[in-house]
Amino acid sequence: MKHLTLRRSCLRDELRRYLLAFLLGFGSLLVVVIPIMIADGGYFIYYGDYNSQQIPFYNLANDAVRSGSLGWNWYTDLGANFIGSYAFYLLGSPFFWITTILPRSWVTFSMPFLLCLKHGIASLTAYAYIQRFVRNKDAALIGGMLYAFSGFQLFNIFFNHFQDVTAFFPLLLIAMEECVNQNRRGVFALSVALLAMINYFFFTGQVVFLVLYFTVRCFSKDFHATPKKFFILLLEAVIGVMIACAILLPAALAVLENNRVSEHLYGMDMVAYNDRTRLWRILLSLFMIPDVPARPNLFSSDNAKWASIGGYLPLFSMAGVLSFLKQRDGHWAKRLTLICAVCACVPILNSAFYALNGSYYARWFYMPILILALMTAYALDNREIQWKYGFRICFGFMAAFGLISLLPTKEDDKVKWFSFAEYPLHFYLVLAICIGGLLVGAYLLRRRQKRKLFMRLTLIYTTGFCIACTMTVVYFGTFAPTRAHTYVDQAIDPEQETSVFVSEDDFFRVDISENCDNYPMFWKLPCMRTFHSIVPTSIMEFYDSLGITRDVASRADTSYYALRGLFSVKYYFKQEEIMMLSDTEPTIDLPGFEYETTENRFQRFCNTAYVPMGFTFDTYVSESTWNGTAKNQRTNLLMRALILSDEQIDQYGDWMQPLSTKDVRMTETDYLAECGERAASACDTFSYDSDGFEATITLDSPNLVFFSVPYDDGWSATVNGKPVSVEKVDIGFIAVPVEAGDNTIVFTYETPGLKAGIWITLSGVVLLVGYLLICHKIVKRTPANEVISCIDYPESAEAAALAALEEQTDIESISEAQEKNK
Repeated sequence: MKHLTLRRSCLRDELRRYLLAFLLGFGSLLVVVIPIMIADGGYFIYYGDYNSQQIPFYNLANDAVRSGSLGWNWYTDLGANFIGSYAFYLLGSPFFWITTILPRSWVTFSMPFLLCLKHGIASLTAYAYIQRFVRNKDAALIGGMLYAFSGFQLFNIFFNHFQDVTAFFPLLLIAMEECVNQNRRGVFALSVALLAMINYFFFTGQVVFLVLYFTVRCFSKDFHATPKKFFILLLEAVIGVMIACAILLPAALAVLENNRVSEHLYGMDMVAYNDRTRLWRILLSLFMIPDVPARPNLFSSDNAKWASIGGYLPLFSMAGVLSFLKQRDGHWAKRLTLICAVCACVPILNSAFYALNGSYYARWFYMPILILALMTAYALDNREIQWKYGFRICFGFMAAFGLISLLPTKEDDKVKWFSFAEYPLHFYLVLAICIGGLLVGAYLLRRRQKRKLFMRLTLIYTTGFCIACTMTVVYFGTFAPTRAHTYVDQAIDPEQETSVFVSEDDFFRVDISENCDNYPMFWKLPCMRTFHSIVPTSIMEFYDSLGITRDVASRADTSYYALRGLFSVKYYFKQEEIMMLSDTEPTIDLPGFEYETTENRFQRFCNTAYVPMGFTFDTYVSESTWNGTAKNQRTNLLMRALILSDEQIDQYGDWMQPLSTKDVRMTETDYLAECGERAASACDTFSYDSDGFEATITLDSPNLVFFSVPYDDGWSATVNGKPVSVEKVDIGFIAVPVEAGDNTIVFTYETPGLKAGIWITLSGVVLLVGYLLICHKIVKRTPANEVISCIDYPESAEAAALAALEEQTDIESISEAQEKNK
């Protein structure tokens, strides 16, 4: 009975610690964002991708899920596979699915609380992992906070959905440890499934890291791996991937042909970075609070501004890590850290975490950062670790960075001092906080030497520095309240929505001025200007053929005016310049667009040459002729002729006339005339939904009917109930052959890989259940009194007593309670 009471008390104490780990992470970030929310009227308006992508994507995806529109999304660029486009951002995230139970008007308000929730869970899961390797639970709590508020985490508040991954990543390592050391079955499979669904891009890096982790841990006495357990892990990994396939397979098929994925490194680029600041920036990010995204400070560079370079641990910097590395030779954490350090410095090894992609990213750093947090917690807990070495090196780097900031620069033949850093005041603030952290850390370690209360006080100071470091990054990037209010009023506030809207039987697109990326997503208007990285490959091919850069966004400026006719753009929203207000009627440099009204500080222009969706051409151009046409003439040409391949010309060439080379050049007047011709041939009706669209058209003779819908393997079509081929025309769009007379055209969209993915997921679930039933019969769990300890340092009676004092445990009160019960 006494043993049971003690066990229950210990369990309650452990649960309290898990709750404390969560609350420390959640509450620390909440302290940072509440002032911003108060200033912004309840919203958290940050800057960059957070505002331009994260907020509108959450709103758009919320609408799609609540309406069951999971097929083709008409509000993403010119149209996109919803699962394929949003699996990278949010579709597999448990945090996103929380928002689907909220009203649409609450979604944006909920995002800062979800961000706090992510940090709370990151602190919790990191604590759960680190506490396996240290005796003092407060040391594990400190390690959890260091991970949750590391430089990587602070940098990536900008991206928001990266935090979904980091929150749950420690579960993978916990599950592997449990499977190998405690014979726990099924947990690793579920962890793999969860992380694979949350974000496939990060999952590829996690696979590489897990292989390294397992290999390095195999050389540790506290990791009881065998060939049998290796194959069990492999089996569970396969089952986990299978369970994730309902999201993973459609996402993979959608992204594999993306040109950003197909870029690779060659030659010298495989072994050395061509950016001379990169290694310096990595080094800086380890010892100091990271630069704010897109604003590299001390080592300014135009490259990799959004690469997520960050590794700083609040308060301690690298002091604990360096002390551990010097004094724990042969430890698995040291081996793994050194391997990761080499990978970070060699481009081809760095790219191995992203399927050997040629673009530079440091978005795998959160994995070794967890190990760095573990090493710091270990160094705090193990009294044999001396910190002087680590502090000296950290102070040395601080001094070096301070001296570098004083280097003179030369601009316009003038020598300037104190301008080496792009933002000097912010740099010196960061430097002061980091030096202050080291001084406080040295003071705390001094207390430990004097056997004074240490660990609990260290936890308090660590939490305070986590808050201070977060403020340093977030407050430097966040919008000023006046600018935030303008953004809310123009884009987010539901009461300020535009008065034009599309309906299922009245489709059109809009365009909007620069610096207003994705505003129409809030207004539920399809827009040709979109900031979105994952769109159909056909869109990228199309823009590339015009000489328009399409990497992370579709941003064709007004000089490509003919695209507005091709894409059925009916309205253009021009952001009003407050300082340029005048009484004259606004104008826009777009042929056919006339000023209509002003609302929400946007001047709205209506396209008098609007061309409805679905139209025909009288002429065609071969791809060879198109390739031989100057790129500055191609855009207008798209409204005069349809671009066909040689095979399509052989099949449909008799329905149209080949375009003469003398008719390639077009003026604005010619363009407007062609818009009239295309509008006259357009479909009589056009209705759409997530499953496809339907149109009716009457033709005098057979022809190809063109739709400015991106080509995708998921499209199939019928005309008057008979299946027809879906032709890829104009480099990236769809058309169908239609006979003379009255015709009903039906396009159906089925997400490529979705059905197969669902079947694989169901098979994975069945396989997991069967596997667990078999394991239940034949596998014996490790008894509680035989649990394998991963703590590899001795603890004397005196050290144990001091640790109990530092933790302020309830052991004495438990004993007193037991005596009273007697």
